[in-house]
Amino acid sequence: MTPSRVARLVLQAIAAVLFVSMGVAALHDASKAWDVWYYHLPFAARIAGLVDASTYALSPVNEARFQGFPLFAEALQGLAWRVIGTPEAANLVAFATLPGLALFMRHERGVPVHLTFLALVAIPLVQIHATAAYVDLFANGCAAVLVLAAWGAVVRREAPSPRKLAGLALVAAAAANSKFQIVPVVLAAAGVLLAVVARDARDPRARRRRLAIALLAIPVVLATPIKNAAVHGNPVWPIELRVLGHPLPSLEGAYASSPRWLEGAPRPVRFAASALELGARPILEGHRWSIDQWTPPEEPGYRMGGFFGAYVVVNVLGLAWAALRRRTREAKLAAAFALGTTLVVSLLPQSHELRYYMVWMLVLVGLNLALHARESELVTGLVALSALVVVGFSTSGTYLWASGDRVTTLVAAKVDPSAVQGAPAGARVCVSREPWTFLYAPRFHPGATWTVQEAASPADCPKAQAGGR
Repeated sequence: MTPSRVARLVLQAIAAVLFVSMGVAALHDASKAWDVWYYHLPFAARIAGLVDASTYALSPVNEARFQGFPLFAEALQGLAWRVIGTPEAANLVAFATLPGLALFMRHERGVPVHLTFLALVAIPLVQIHATAAYVDLFANGCAAVLVLAAWGAVVRREAPSPRKLAGLALVAAAAANSKFQIVPVVLAAAGVLLAVVARDARDPRARRRRLAIALLAIPVVLATPIKNAAVHGNPVWPIELRVLGHPLPSLEGAYASSPRWLEGAPRPVRFAASALELGARPILEGHRWSIDQWTPPEEPGYRMGGFFGAYVVVNVLGLAWAALRRRTREAKLAAAFALGTTLVVSLLPQSHELRYYMVWMLVLVGLNLALHARESELVTGLVALSALVVVGFSTSGTYLWASGDRVTTLVAAKVDPSAVQGAPAGARVCVSREPWTFLYAPRFHPGATWTVQEAASPADCPKAQAGGR
């Protein structure tokens, strides 16, 4: 057996072990991240009919978000919870993004599945989000598929078949209806695909079918913004939006936050600083990467980074080398698509908060895999494995195996029995214990007869009902 064959088997074995280990972690570990319990799981449970408004009433602000936010990913989380029977199963939506992208790269570009998996897990934010009930990885993974498919269509000068185009339309719909921030990337990639379809004149009948599919896909892809515009007069309701200086109806201001040293910097500068992880904590410290990159606001790395700056540089250099040395159409277009994705993402709100825009790194890694994996499989695998070892060492491997608590453990640790103790049957108990309020829902307390009113502010809790502050 040749050394290259041995190396390939070793990489395959490592990828297989990690895949199984992370899959077990996704089914076992209950994420303790704020957003999971504040709205992802409450929304998922309500969509799936596991918890209704009569037993767990959302606060006014969260009810408005439930009515306006894109909720496709939460719907999938709720479905996984209902089918498997445990709330931890909601993590599988994010985890499924990894094999989904690996299979896409195998089918589209012939990249070995194990290489794609290792290269993706080497991205800190991807590794962390893959076993959590956040929706960022799922939405961004779908967007990355769309961008990479558009690149492939341009390289081949060939529009996708009607069947494939319909599948890509569903992928676009999944992304756009899971996260508002990713809609501009979806529209840009869809625009490129539509241009390829319009220029492909080899089969006029097939072109008409493709254009019909694209036309029918528009209201599906933009279902949430269209619904919000029709019902609330604001496509991103309840978030503040101004059109030509005119404010549209809203209930909460647009989120804006940045490290103090970058407060006056343009968005592209913030994005570049974040991608390179300027001001990040030392890798050896062990707290460099987290699910939302939170640090105390006074730190220079506040909500910055998450792609591993050295890994970013290696991937950028790999793409530049292919474009400048090979000078093939494929490599040049890969560089052009990377630049285009950078331009779009870097101009978007909060572009330095990289968890919102993992699509950029997913596309960068995907393009490099497509260009290098077939000709330099061993080198590609070793680069990915090296980055993965560094990230795993820094995080102590916490996200690579089942190292967390079950939901039952969280209930015991986070629920204060005095908040509901003695509540008569059918009583409405007002609880304000963000982000753990949802754990007071009767769903987590067999035999419970109370109703929980989630409170986001003291005004949501009349004194007569208050029991959880």
